[in-house]
Amino acid sequence: MIRKILYKAFSALGSSEVKKFEADSRNCEQAQKQRLIEIITPNSETEFGKKHRFDLIKTVADYQKAVPINEYDDLSAYIERMAQGEKAILTAESPFMFATTSGTTGSSKYIPVNNAYIKEFRRASVISGYNLFRCFPAVANGVALTIFSPAEDGRTPGGIPYGAISGRLYLTEPAFIKKYVSPLPYELFLIKDYESRYYAILRCAIMMPVSIIYTLNPSTIALLARRLETHAQALIADVRNGTFTPPGPVPAAAINAISRFTEANPHRAKELASLLANGQFRADKVWPMLTLISCWTKAAASFYLQDFPALYGNTAVADITYGASEGRGTVGIGSEQQALAIRSHFFEFVEEDEIKKPNPTVLTGSQLQTGKSYFILFTTSAGLYRYNLNDIMKVVGWHNQTPLLEFQHKGGNISSFTGEKLTESQVTSAVQKTAADLGLNTRFFSVLPEFRPEPHYVLLIENQGSLSEKQLLTAASYLDENLGVVNSEYATKRESGRLAPAKALALTAGTYENVRKRLVEQGVPDAQIKISHLNPKKEIKEILLSRLAKTESFIAG
Repeated sequence: MIRKILYKAFSALGSSEVKKFEADSRNCEQAQKQRLIEIITPNSETEFGKKHRFDLIKTVADYQKAVPINEYDDLSAYIERMAQGEKAILTAESPFMFATTSGTTGSSKYIPVNNAYIKEFRRASVISGYNLFRCFPAVANGVALTIFSPAEDGRTPGGIPYGAISGRLYLTEPAFIKKYVSPLPYELFLIKDYESRYYAILRCAIMMPVSIIYTLNPSTIALLARRLETHAQALIADVRNGTFTPPGPVPAAAINAISRFTEANPHRAKELASLLANGQFRADKVWPMLTLISCWTKAAASFYLQDFPALYGNTAVADITYGASEGRGTVGIGSEQQALAIRSHFFEFVEEDEIKKPNPTVLTGSQLQTGKSYFILFTTSAGLYRYNLNDIMKVVGWHNQTPLLEFQHKGGNISSFTGEKLTESQVTSAVQKTAADLGLNTRFFSVLPEFRPEPHYVLLIENQGSLSEKQLLTAASYLDENLGVVNSEYATKRESGRLAPAKALALTAGTYENVRKRLVEQGVPDAQIKISHLNPKKEIKEILLSRLAKTESFIAG
């Protein structure tokens, strides 16, 4: 009863923000100009603001003339000084934390987070959440199973915390939200032991009326369901006996925090045991109220969705919308459509082929064209000015005068031996088609460009069940054909002999989970584990090549 009242209250509050967005969407250009002025005006007396004469900026054109396009390295010196505790550097309001982000390897980036930015961030969340609940009202019948990362991994020299923005947002939620809507204890996510953390999540969640699983990374959601199956017997015994028997060490604080979930419940244990005995110990049966999974579904992330029917039955899946620690780029408006988050930040766009030009043409949201792909630039109240996230967005339609966008892939992750310009999204599509054509149950894959003995592409594939040499040869042949379908230049280069045939090699069972585990142990948050499906970074490539099932026919270049 209390939970439904909370959802109704949220809907009432959310409807006001949705109405404002609807009004602004009818004049995207004016709404974005206003948002820009609202962001830069309070920061005109900062060091950055004075250098770029924010006080003289009256139009979008003024801003574009005064401030260059920036990447992290361009702003890092300012951010380092903020981390030391210096004031009024990028923003008049000091950051209360730095969100860390780095992909899967490399040195961390520290993204400043202040209260003004959080308001922008939450504005997009409210619109998306409102429309999500409108489409899936049964979510209000249960609680959310949400996985996030610790809010504080350490402190800067100036004493400012750094960590995951997801954890920080959770900590700032009201107590009644944590109790009735998202009740997993925060202490679970501080457990260092990888296997014990997932066991602890499941030990609590198995006693919850879960109606929605809400977390960014679909591979995390697939892993959760597999661990549910792996630990079935232990979980049932724990529920029956009122115990908690994780496979590894768990801090006392976490054990104490989950104690309210670990009382003996013979009735629930009997239900679970019956499911196991009948071969139905599956997530959608364990949580019969489960209505929705919300996670990344676009581009490379879509690959992991193929496992969801086997793991979660017919549970609906909705995209969590495009965003990052640096900002929220889109809002969900229903029917799987995502509109530019015009009430959150100020956005600019550069056509994909122009980004490397000395003076690229820069467009605002209302100037985009349907069907074209663009790099997206963010300006936020946290001090990211004309910031290139290196993300490519495609315009797929319009909501009034506001573009509908879909994330494609990271910019720069393009392989081109002879001008084929193969993208990660094309590779993902081709491998998915190959797996479907051959009836493979592929757990993970990555494609490596190799120069020797002739330029060609190598598919590394982890399948459920071993693959014979004949199956691998067939998979390589199908991949060649499917790559040519999604990329005509690839087909041309193959026909001319400038590209040699693709190869396919098997990875040993458990490779993907092994890589995930190693990255988490190195401190990479679950949501940032994005192992590229095309030309992964050197450290990841070395791990993958160390786990080849057969290596005699392949020498890495």
